Amino acid sequence: MKHLAVLFAGLAISAIALPAQNSTSPVPDSHRPPPGMCRIWIDGVPPTHQPAPTDCATAIRKRPLNARVVFGSETSSEGTPANAPGNQRGFVPAQPPASTFAQPQQQQQQQQQQQQQQQQQQQQQQQQQQQQQQQQQQHDAVERQRIEAQRVELQRTRDEQEKRAAHHDAPPPPAPPQHQSRERTAPPPRPRTEQAPRPPHQSFSPRRQR
Repeated sequence: MKHLAVLFAGLAISAIALPAQNSTSPVPDSHRPPPGMCRIWIDGVPPTHQPAPTDCATAIRKRPLNARVVFGSETSSEGTPANAPGNQRGFVPAQPPASTFAQPQQQQQQQQQQQQQQQQQQQQQQQQQQQQQQQQQQHDAVERQRIEAQRVELQRTRDEQEKRAAHHDAPPPPAPPQHQSRERTAPPPRPRTEQAPRPPHQSFSPRRQR
């Protein structure tokens, strides 16, 4: 019984493996990619409808599940030609190598770093411009205050000079009128004349003498 089970299992495995081997068709030499390039080959599709050759990284990245990657018609490292039956099928890893994804990731990181640097530079430039504008505004304000102070000082000095000039050029005010009595001089004293003695006073009566 054990031998029969092993026999049936071997027959089942061989039945499964035969269609898989028959499904892989060889790639014609006329449709192999040039050296240094690769081609996605879909089994069961006519050669004229197969995808065009491209670089190996793109072919590996875009390979469908039902396809394989055929490398260029150059000899392998072991010295066998690339169109040998073993090399026609090619070995396609289940996952692409890490190097195929490292380059785009590195490029994206570099681009992000460059963008960040550009943004930082722009921010620094904007900050510098704002600082320069503020400094210029402060300088202008101080300059305006200084000019205004000079103008006020000059105006004050000019007004004082004009007042002094007007004071010197004006005629002296008239003297207040003095009282006439002060201006008059006392008359010279009159000479005193000696008066004759008057006769004694006689009283006359209205009576007539008899």
